[in-house]
Amino acid sequence: MSKSEEFRKALDVPIRNLSVDVLVREICHQPECFEAMYRLMSDEKQSVAWRATWVCEKLSEIHPAWFIPLYDDLVYRLSDCKHQGSKRLLLSILYNLPVTVPVSVELLNYSLDHMLSLQESIGVQSLSIRMAYRLCKHELELLSELKLILEHANTEFYSTGVKTAIRNILKKIKK
Repeated sequence: MSKSEEFRKALDVPIRNLSVDVLVREICHQPECFEAMYRLMSDEKQSVAWRATWVCEKLSEIHPAWFIPLYDDLVYRLSDCKHQGSKRLLLSILYNLPVTVPVSVELLNYSLDHMLSLQESIGVQSLSIRMAYRLCKHELELLSELKLILEHANTEFYSTGVKTAIRNILKKIKK
């Protein structure tokens, strides 16, 4: 059985039987297996793809350098993604990586378009706000624009998590 098939089998279980930390440890000890897990992020079965993305998100916290060469692919995956959980995890992976110079216009546009979208989950909205700030910090004109957008957001429709993200980013911008 190939490593990819082995990982797929480990991911294709009821959530209560899923052991993300075991998979993360295994890949950390055998970095050559990372590619097999990364490929599973595109699995035809949504639950397998989401769980593979979850494993990769945990790996990005430990080994962000593994994902740097995949930056453009991750941005593409994010812009094409329909699954809320996977969107949040992809944003989190990208957030764990250093900001590219020049700034990824596609990622910036995605973040600005989704940060206040009521169709998005709270996690996607909050991470999009934080990502927009990280990207805009490198361009003062963009930072001013982000500040205006956030100051004029009608927050009565947003969750506490999104309101907190807006408030925290506005504090950072005003420093």
